[in-house]
Amino acid sequence: MFRLRRSLSGFSLVELLIVIVVIAILAGILMPVMISTKQAARKSKCASNLQQLGRAFSLYVSDWSGAYPSPGGVVGDYNYWAQSGKGGLVNYVGSNGGLNTVWCCPELPRWESRYSARTYCMNSYLREPPDVSYPQCIGIFDGCRESKIEAPRKTILLFEGMPVTKDWPEGQDYIFRCGDWECVRGWALREMPRQHTMNSWKSWHGEKNNYLYCDGHIQSFKPNKYPNRPPFSIQNEWWVEKSKMACRYGGW
Repeated sequence: MFRLRRSLSGFSLVELLIVIVVIAILAGILMPVMISTKQAARKSKCASNLQQLGRAFSLYVSDWSGAYPSPGGVVGDYNYWAQSGKGGLVNYVGSNGGLNTVWCCPELPRWESRYSARTYCMNSYLREPPDVSYPQCIGIFDGCRESKIEAPRKTILLFEGMPVTKDWPEGQDYIFRCGDWECVRGWALREMPRQHTMNSWKSWHGEKNNYLYCDGHIQSFKPNKYPNRPPFSIQNEWWVEKSKMACRYGGW
């Protein structure tokens, strides 16, 4: 009779509280795992995007007699790697920017701009002639010759950059399409954010960003932090002609 009455009366208040506590503990354990899994999936998708862009660069170089598209240019330049129109890599990837495309890391949740969303930037030193720093490089509209790249496996081709906000002085609300380590998102300090950019102190994937190298492989690592810069030596992964630049700066 006692067992019958207990089964008919259902769970006691204590038992319900125990169930609730157990569920809360399990949720607390599983939630970080689920978040981490989703972040890992987005990071993997980002790396896949870069690999596809890397293959597009290879096809471009093959079609253009060993020359890369230019990191920068003006409207209408067919060889500008990424801009409005059909130039650069557009014919090789079948799209020209936008969320959920090869041009954009899935970590970018939304985009409001008259320009298509992009999150990847090209190494600005990959011009002809190479290794010219900003602002002197502005007038160079030809891409680097593949034969000039001294160490393709140690030379950055694309990196994850800083999206520019709508209050950018020139009204150009898109990402920096080319640059060096100072344009990598995560380079700035939280206490000293880069003006007119989105979360310039925050890397795309936790503490790390994805990088595409000229030989086509992907690496993920922490970006340099302000005011640090790569060494003036052949270890500088931004330079093209590393030995020549190291000699120039006495970096041997």
